[in-house]
Amino acid sequence: MPTVIFDFDSTLISCESLEELQGRHYLDQPERLQAIHDLTNQGMSGDIPFSEAIKKRLDLLPPTLSDVMSFAEKAHEYLTPGIDTLIRELHAKGVEVWLISGGLLEVLLAVGAKLQIPADRIRAVQLLWNKDGSFDSLDPNDPFSVSKYDGAKTCASLWSTPRIMVGDGMTDYDVYAQGLSDHFIAFTQHVSRTAVLNKGCPEAPDIQSLSSMIKDLLSR
Repeated sequence: MPTVIFDFDSTLISCESLEELQGRHYLDQPERLQAIHDLTNQGMSGDIPFSEAIKKRLDLLPPTLSDVMSFAEKAHEYLTPGIDTLIRELHAKGVEVWLISGGLLEVLLAVGAKLQIPADRIRAVQLLWNKDGSFDSLDPNDPFSVSKYDGAKTCASLWSTPRIMVGDGMTDYDVYAQGLSDHFIAFTQHVSRTAVLNKGCPEAPDIQSLSSMIKDLLSR
């Protein structure tokens, strides 16, 4: 059974989820929001380690559990137009669909449920919360808080070939480059990262192209 693994932020959805949920509550702190945006781009372009980028983003504007769950309820509104149809078609063909991300697990689980993706095929960053719902820390035992590659290593044995990774960032490309997927498609509808495209990977600039490219790979 083939496997298609989707990135979440700027791929499955049109925004960077952590930026979006932080921005909703800290509109009065534009300098910090810009710093978070810059850290996101640096991490996704491979300029700094992902682990450093996410820690600094959370330190700048720590979310509360209430913030995260509130955003999770509405995150499906940011779905890339047409991605739900593509996933339904993949499911109908017997393809296993996975979500892996440097985003927050609570948000991915909520969106995954809308798309009929089983919770055991969703992996993302797990945070630790204090009893009052305030942010405590990243889970030190969570490999996804280190890098997507480290996280993917823990579940790649469950993926059947051909394994197709779809995403916009260097963290997604690394999953392919390190041999955990057989193919990689750079999805650039929402953001185009030069560092990724310089790797010479196939590029899907929109959902129609992505659908065609996935179907072509699955037919080989």
